[in-house]
Amino acid sequence: MSHELELRKNGTAKFAYADREIPWHRLGQPMTGLQTAEAMLEAAEADYDVVLARVAACDDNGYPLYNPDGTPVLVEDSRATLRQNPDGTFDGLATVGTRYVVQQNRDCLQYALDIVGASAGDAVVDTCGVLHEGRQFFACIDMGALVIDPMGVNDKLERYLLVHTGHDGKVAMTYANTAIRGVCSNTVTLGKHKANAVFTAKHTRNASNALEQAKAVLGISTAWADTFKETANQMLATPVHAGTRQFDGLINTVLPIKATETDKQKANRLDTGRVIRRLFTSDRNAGGYGYNAWSAYNSVVEYFDHTREAESKDRALASMSHNSWVASKKQDAEDYLLSLS
Repeated sequence: MSHELELRKNGTAKFAYADREIPWHRLGQPMTGLQTAEAMLEAAEADYDVVLARVAACDDNGYPLYNPDGTPVLVEDSRATLRQNPDGTFDGLATVGTRYVVQQNRDCLQYALDIVGASAGDAVVDTCGVLHEGRQFFACIDMGALVIDPMGVNDKLERYLLVHTGHDGKVAMTYANTAIRGVCSNTVTLGKHKANAVFTAKHTRNASNALEQAKAVLGISTAWADTFKETANQMLATPVHAGTRQFDGLINTVLPIKATETDKQKANRLDTGRVIRRLFTSDRNAGGYGYNAWSAYNSVVEYFDHTREAESKDRALASMSHNSWVASKKQDAEDYLLSLS
């Protein structure tokens, strides 16, 4: 499954989210607004304990192998991570090295609260979930919105501190400043790729001390915010009107004319261009934020993310992948519009 959220036996996902926006996969437990870490961990069943165990050899039928003296055959250079369930059973997660130190989900989320200066009782957690059958955990802390052109259009973009950690020896404790809301495996990956600042710490005995550096590393998000706002405000200050050669240039950039295109391909290209033009003049874009490059850019984004004809899952995955053709189209639109200023 593309979302990779862990599912309970009844088919529900171990994922909780603030109900202001329904995730693309429509799974999980909606919560009334932002929640405390404790409430989100409980709702997502993410507050489980992970323990380390010695690794013993077994035969193909799962029976332990023993030495002639009756001692079990152990794999000395490996350990196993196990999830301890409330009923006393265990789920095997992965094998790791002997230097591996377990960092519980709740502790990783608490570190994130410390980074943003929140206490355990503050309602700031937006999403929280379990991935890959318990081997990974993620959460998003709401850090407020960036306000673009606060004296004018007052457009707002969300900001999050993304938390991602694993109990498989593959995923380090990761904290990332990002505008991508983590709701599944793909958005977590995209959020890290698109992050303005990322801090990681391996699961070793020095991990807790290393996290003291996180505030300094992630502090560059302020500089990123200023740069991003400068780019957005540059677009806002660049006039672009419907039916002009400037807007035609945008359409031709994201929908280039192919020398070998068929009549059907040409008709599809023209139809798509008309859709983007309508989106541009709508209240969500130029009708609300003025006839400028910022509205033009968002009309392109709206088309590829929400309007184009495709299965909702396929559309979501293309929009969330940082190296997809959709991401390339958005970048082309941004580059062209910035060249107009």
